[in-house]
Amino acid sequence: MKNIILRLAAITLTLIILCSLCSCGKSAKAQLPTPTEKFFVNDFAQVLTEADANTIYTSGAALHEATTAQAVVVTVESLDGKQAADYALEIGREWGVGAEDKDNGVVILLSESDREIYISVGYGLEGALPDSKTGRIIDTYGISYFSNNNFSAGLLGIYNAIVNEVYIEYGMQPSENYVPMNVISQSEEQVSAEKVAISWLVLIIIVVIYVTAFGRRGGLFLFGAPRFFGGNHFHGGGFGGSSGSFGSFRGGGGSFGGGGAGRKF
Repeated sequence: MKNIILRLAAITLTLIILCSLCSCGKSAKAQLPTPTEKFFVNDFAQVLTEADANTIYTSGAALHEATTAQAVVVTVESLDGKQAADYALEIGREWGVGAEDKDNGVVILLSESDREIYISVGYGLEGALPDSKTGRIIDTYGISYFSNNNFSAGLLGIYNAIVNEVYIEYGMQPSENYVPMNVISQSEEQVSAEKVAISWLVLIIIVVIYVTAFGRRGGLFLFGAPRFFGGNHFHGGGFGGSSGSFGSFRGGGGSFGGGGAGRKF
């Protein structure tokens, strides 16, 4: 009899624990906000100006109409202890951002109090917006504004870059004044290469001047080469170096796999 009572107690305790875990899971899921009627703009932290919010909504609606892709801005006051990447990923999946058959959704999440931004990218756009490019978009168009608490301008700049990169992915023309991220990257690489070339040129000039000034005096040089380098054996150094008249929108059922990038500011 005693064994039966103990078993019943153990089963009851197990059921209570399982119910508690299920309840916690549902509670955590319930913490996710519900999308607004203007699906592309969800300013729960109220950091966007009205003009910027309208511009984002208009751009998002136009992008969706032209490509079926959906780029969604979400601002929250706090992440409530969650990781920004997990929070953005959950929103993308729960809201179904992007078309179901293309998985072409993007979630741009900003937490005001955590001072953190994360961009989560759907499966179908990970080629157009790899983690490295997404990070550069944040660095180029957002961080300087966020650091000065100008969240609205930073989000608008990032959103504009994301929208234009998606247009480019679909073979469409970006905005007239937009410079594609791959062009910016190539320009940075060119500048870096030029800096390396200049460094080598300066070094060569210094060596030539040094040889000209001291090479014939003996002393420091032997047969035109520095003695402290061991005669003619020279060991060189190295250099190293993103409101219109549209109807209402909702998620299309897109899927996310965790691609994206984030920054703290």
